[in-house]
Amino acid sequence: MTPITAIKDAVRRLFCLMLFTLCLFGGVPAHAQPETSNDPLVVRIPMDTPSDFCLGEVTWEAHREYHIDLLRLALRLSGENATLEPVCMDYPTEDRRIPMLEATDQFDTVFFGTNAEREERLLAVYVPIYLGTTGLRLFMLHKDLKEPFSQVETIDDLRKLSMGQGLGWPDNEILTENGFDVVTGRYRTLHRMLDARRFDLYPRAYWQIVGEWNWMKWEAPGIEIGHKTALYYPQPIYFFVSRKAPELRDIIETGLKRAFSNGMMLDLLKTHRDTAPSFSEIDLHDLKIIRIENKHLSDQSREAMDRYSLFD
Repeated sequence: MTPITAIKDAVRRLFCLMLFTLCLFGGVPAHAQPETSNDPLVVRIPMDTPSDFCLGEVTWEAHREYHIDLLRLALRLSGENATLEPVCMDYPTEDRRIPMLEATDQFDTVFFGTNAEREERLLAVYVPIYLGTTGLRLFMLHKDLKEPFSQVETIDDLRKLSMGQGLGWPDNEILTENGFDVVTGRYRTLHRMLDARRFDLYPRAYWQIVGEWNWMKWEAPGIEIGHKTALYYPQPIYFFVSRKAPELRDIIETGLKRAFSNGMMLDLLKTHRDTAPSFSEIDLHDLKIIRIENKHLSDQSREAMDRYSLFD
């Protein structure tokens, strides 16, 4: 054996010894580990503890909510090996969800209405998940207010009536800046607050109002839907992820764009059990619409609304 060969052999044995030691006591460095590209990307999403899944009434595969089914569809169409995983918790308010998502220690994505601050702190997936129908607001009202509400013709008429909204919703600022009196509360209590006449009107998105009323009326029997007069302001709802996870934003965006392009997103919106009741029971062409401004809409959101919205 030549001196050079002996040196090479000694170096090789030393390297093998070091690698064995790392494996035994500290693990192999990440760059030395074998590829694990076949492992699915797990995307965690918060679930409210009273939901049928968290109560153990259905399996995760059988659980149905529009935003859950849309996200499942987007992940499937993204081309990535990704799976959605629920995290049961006392569902946080929108303001609380922001720092929790920034930390990424409990969940990886949430959905809610946008504003400039949220788009600055988080990464938005700029495809409105309800295709722009969120800003078209119809009203739940107490049956005793049915006749006065039928006389509403102008924005000044509408401003005479107070509106209930959830804590931390971006709509609060939009409505207040447009001259409306806003009363806030937790989402789970707002329909009962309306039934108790704590405020006059409960504006809900076109896509959600009939489905929500179908269950809220059992807890608040005095409330009805006003079918003829609506309020409109551009207000998309997006999936958001942490700024630490741009790859996840790209995966969801790719899937949503494909779902929009092939028509599967619109079909899901019109046929899903959460959203189909409004599309089948409320004619968009039979509404008297009062329009207001949303000055907090970013340029990216205006572009997204121009591209994806069903309503303008």
